[in-house]
Amino acid sequence: MLDEEKIKLMTKVTIYEKHQEMGDMILSRYYREDYVQYGCLKTLVATTFCYWITVAVYILLKFEKVLEDLNHIDYFKIITWLMVGYVGVMVVFYLYAFVVYNYKYAKAKPGIVKYNKWLRKLVKLYDEDETKSMIKSGKVKVYSEIGGSMDDFDLDLPKEGGAQ
Repeated sequence: MLDEEKIKLMTKVTIYEKHQEMGDMILSRYYREDYVQYGCLKTLVATTFCYWITVAVYILLKFEKVLEDLNHIDYFKIITWLMVGYVGVMVVFYLYAFVVYNYKYAKAKPGIVKYNKWLRKLVKLYDEDETKSMIKSGKVKVYSEIGGSMDDFDLDLPKEGGAQ
């Protein structure tokens, strides 16, 4: 006998998993803070790489001028400007990443909550069906590990071949 409610729930769960496989499902593994920090860290690493590559390309494009002014350049001033620029770019991209990753998580959270609700309901329906089938068959579900193992009990059983 088919249970219409279980079929509807399984269909909803499957459709959600199919459409959100790479999006919300990945987010569901993280707490908000962890997801945002990880995203910001990725952004800072990529920004660092891109900034210094951009500086290197600029130097290569102006290499002739750099060679001409090599003896007259104020290195402290150049390094100061590079570091100020680097810190400025990092702050801007960090703030941008922080806002974007918080927004993405907040947008995905309701879908994840709904998906988890469907899964809990589906598990509950399966447990109810299993309990009903156990009752019909006369079998009783026994959990052997609840409260410890049988080795914890000191049973006074008669030993083989002799008296106690």
